Amino acid sequence: MNRVLVVTAVSPEADAACAGMMGPWQPRANASASAQPSRGGPGPSWDRQLLTAVRLGPYLGRRSGALTVLAAGAAGPAAAAGTATALATARATGEPFSLVISLGVAGGFTGRADIGDLVVADAVVAADLGAESGLDTSACGPGQRPSPSTPSASGDFLSLDSLGLGPSVLTPHEGVVRRLVELLTGTGRTVTTGPVLSVSTVTGTDQRAAALALRFGPVAEAMEGYAVAVAASAFNTPFAEVRAISNLVGRRDRSAWDLPRAFAGLSAATAGLAAGIDALTAVLETPGSAEPARPVPGPGMS
Repeated sequence: MNRVLVVTAVSPEADAACAGMMGPWQPRANASASAQPSRGGPGPSWDRQLLTAVRLGPYLGRRSGALTVLAAGAAGPAAAAGTATALATARATGEPFSLVISLGVAGGFTGRADIGDLVVADAVVAADLGAESGLDTSACGPGQRPSPSTPSASGDFLSLDSLGLGPSVLTPHEGVVRRLVELLTGTGRTVTTGPVLSVSTVTGTDQRAAALALRFGPVAEAMEGYAVAVAASAFNTPFAEVRAISNLVGRRDRSAWDLPRAFAGLSAATAGLAAGIDALTAVLETPGSAEPARPVPGPGMS
């Protein structure tokens, strides 16, 4: 059986994912009016798909059928460590994962993805791993802050590619992306594809949002997708990234975030995955589906 690892950052994201995996409340097929009463009243006539706790090294995941959800921690280092540990543990026990999906909330870029939308990455981009390039132009002396009207530096950002340190863009399996879009569209939510940025510092200004939009043409910004993809690629395992939009990228304003709506989107996404898991994993049987991720040219990557 093909098994899928769903990696979230934090527990609330994992809880939302698990809620979707459990499915809606449904009447039991054998429920009857004469059910034995419980201490608190009549016995419930409702049932849900149960989850099983699974140990993945030092991590505790939750499983339903072919789907296993793991909250690995926020940002790249924790995401990479959790993903690699889970993949290694599963392989050692003879039950390897066939696909890894980075799942969580994200910021959407204006005009590309709105709050409540679901996003499927067709490219996973390490947006701020690299080096700054240029000469300081400020005339300020040591310990002095530059004037707001005077740029402190000039030049460009050098990506990992430019530095010869590896690919800055990792591409998910095309068939997996297409099938994810089909499954998630069935949830009734708006689904958008495009590059999803992984950053180590979340954008908090309109100026930086505009610069990232110009450089990469992205649909969303998160923190873990690239790290999850790197870990999956090390194990020759296909990967994907799915995000539910909780806010727009730009000036940081937590009052404008809609986390409940985004969490509901995560639940809808995993419900769609659970319902269509056979169709999704069938794509993995196609030739070349397990090839290591390859760098692709992208905006700002030259």
